[in-house]
Amino acid sequence: MDTKKIIEIIKLGENAAVEFKSGAVRPDGIARELVAFSNTLGGILLIGIEDNGEITGVPEHITEEWVANIVRNNLAPPISPEITSKVINNKRIVSVEVPKGLHKPYQSLGGRFWIRVGSTNRTATKEELSRLFQQAGLVHFDLAPVEGTAIKDLDPHKLNDYWSDYYDIAYLSLEESEQQKILNNADIIVPFDTGWADSVGGLLIFGKYPQKRLPQSSIITAVFRGTDITDELLDKKEITGTIPELIDRSFSFVQLFVPKPSIIEGMKRSEKETIPSGVIREILVNAVSHRDYSIVNKKSSIYIFEDRIEITSPGKLANTLTLEKIKVGNSALRNHFIIKYLDNMRYIDGLGRGIPRVIKAMGNQVIFEEIGILFRVTLFFNDPIP
Repeated sequence: MDTKKIIEIIKLGENAAVEFKSGAVRPDGIARELVAFSNTLGGILLIGIEDNGEITGVPEHITEEWVANIVRNNLAPPISPEITSKVINNKRIVSVEVPKGLHKPYQSLGGRFWIRVGSTNRTATKEELSRLFQQAGLVHFDLAPVEGTAIKDLDPHKLNDYWSDYYDIAYLSLEESEQQKILNNADIIVPFDTGWADSVGGLLIFGKYPQKRLPQSSIITAVFRGTDITDELLDKKEITGTIPELIDRSFSFVQLFVPKPSIIEGMKRSEKETIPSGVIREILVNAVSHRDYSIVNKKSSIYIFEDRIEITSPGKLANTLTLEKIKVGNSALRNHFIIKYLDNMRYIDGLGRGIPRVIKAMGNQVIFEEIGILFRVTLFFNDPIP
């Protein structure tokens, strides 16, 4: 990063991706900032700058090598920041550019897991730490037990349909002990306390009413007369059900409002797709199969405007993924259980072709974004609503 860019950053002040430290900073203070940036979205640490943006410089002992030693000895696992010294207004400062961590969670020497929240750092809560482990692929939330559930909360007819269709097993004809054995081996029920409970994935795929225990799993839909969220609301609905039902019901809802202009070909009228139905279905499947169900205070949403559809789901891209990587078919699974069953149910093919096919069909009419803890796909209509 050149000096001109650093001066611009200093003028804007501290934020979620920028932190100032004076030259009197201690090694544990440096480590805390580096851990927090690595566990979140990355950022830049400027040493020799006061909180108010005054450039005071660093003492002689704070060098690039001094910072590199802190990186090597005070963080785990290791990171690879870019460390440079700059002279601004005759004052030497040290710049540390920290990328988004690929091997979360990171911790400081004292075993504390720090995260970045706005322009400050704090230790991760139990839920946040769980998500960090989940992003790293070390913990799979869809296999976690749902407290207070049991086999009675699963729909026996859905279970029977699944095992009859895919394994030629008449589930309803089995003895209760045999049913429990199948559910246990399939991770649909998992050990909990001294008994059993439904797994998150088991309840989401086969539950009678998953939203009773997992209210975050429903989808909020809204239709607007205009191109802004402040425009007149035409329709609003909350879609509930199992994941297969969420996919089918949300697809049917979207199809009601996607414009289909007619053209005359010969003596007959035909309808033109402004967004291919396969694209819509692919994005909806991704929204429910890859979302982070451990984020309990946010739901997926589908907003339909006159010129576009916005499909938003909680959960940033998994650890090693970037927006550029997903465009060429790279994937990192967050919900292994859910993906396995949707693959068996033929909602996905598990080959990572979905996003490249969407891009091929939509061109520059699709946008992928990470917005904080949310992931959003925007699909623009080829012909906006008149």
